[in-house]
Amino acid sequence: MRFRPRPVVLATLSSLVLTAAATSGAVAGLAPDQPAAAPLAAAPAATDTDGDSLPDAWETNGYDANGDGVVDVDLPALGASPTKKDLFVEMDYMSGRLATTAAFDRIVQTFANAPVSNPDGSKGIRIHLDGGPAAGAAYNLGGGNQVPYDSNLQPAEAQTDAIKKANFAPARKAIFHYMLWADDYDNTCSSGNAFAIPNDTFIVTMGPKCNWTVTENRNVGTFIHELGHDLGLTHGGTDHANYKPNYLSVMNYFFQFDGVPRTSGSNWFSYSSFAPPALNETSLRESVGLNTATASTWKTKWKCPNGSTRTSGAANAGIDWNCDGDTVDTTSTSINGDTSKTTLSAQNNWANIKFGGGDVGGGSSQSKTSTPAHELKEMTQQEYDNLKTTTR
Repeated sequence: MRFRPRPVVLATLSSLVLTAAATSGAVAGLAPDQPAAAPLAAAPAATDTDGDSLPDAWETNGYDANGDGVVDVDLPALGASPTKKDLFVEMDYMSGRLATTAAFDRIVQTFANAPVSNPDGSKGIRIHLDGGPAAGAAYNLGGGNQVPYDSNLQPAEAQTDAIKKANFAPARKAIFHYMLWADDYDNTCSSGNAFAIPNDTFIVTMGPKCNWTVTENRNVGTFIHELGHDLGLTHGGTDHANYKPNYLSVMNYFFQFDGVPRTSGSNWFSYSSFAPPALNETSLRESVGLNTATASTWKTKWKCPNGSTRTSGAANAGIDWNCDGDTVDTTSTSINGDTSKTTLSAQNNWANIKFGGGDVGGGSSQSKTSTPAHELKEMTQQEYDNLKTTTR
């Protein structure tokens, strides 16, 4: 672990640390001369102008984790601003698993392009990725380590937490999300896991154990997908139902690896930026498609009654929901492949981002939640292969 505190002394600490230990240098249960572990600041009372769960005082002066007058995380030096939303992610990795600099560039650009307003008048979120020297100069922020290879993290959450504890500076917990580029976990051949929604930790696991063919698109899409869970986003937007044709987001399994198709021929590796109307599977009007002009530059995918997957043209135009060769019906069919016929609602992801999951922000905003394991089960190699072979 290469991250070291920066010896910057603060003039005032009262807005950063809210415990008595911050001013007395003692922690309950320890003798006065016994060294105390650096506590996380709990629910800072400071102003957070940009709403990113990092208080203005931290982004202006730096973060002093234990109130000793020395900055432990120099946020201004790392590029943070109190008037522009910032996200920090430390990336540890197993041998051969770290994504490319080109992939990191794309992730950064995705967040920079986010339709999110800032107090400084700009749009977008500034995401700071730290993979250490191996990630290249632009992505070396003093952390990021290669960790011992383990082809099967089991149990996944406990093993990930153990690796995090051994390689992640405690003072960073209030600032950085933590992620691990790994191989496999719990013998699932799953693409990743975030363990809770929202959260401060996630893994991307498309390693050789399960013979994944890892592409830049898959790394970018899966990183953004798992970080999305950390930020409070789900597979179904408003719920956990997957494969919704009206949910145009990498959070949707349809689009995690290949992006959301555009009529221009490009693909969108990002969160949804608008929410089309709900689709009632008991009464689907084929002639109107997703029933909004906003979908005119998008394509979508849906499931046919026989289990195959289709790709539409412009999603505001006719869509053959029942796959009978025309787009004139009002039909009743399950278009997300779960056999039940329900109302499928969508979400504008970018308008529903939750900053401050888990320890990020000192626990001041969104804490970890207990999320049922089946709702965080991620796409496997076999599921993706089946999706590809049944798509036309």
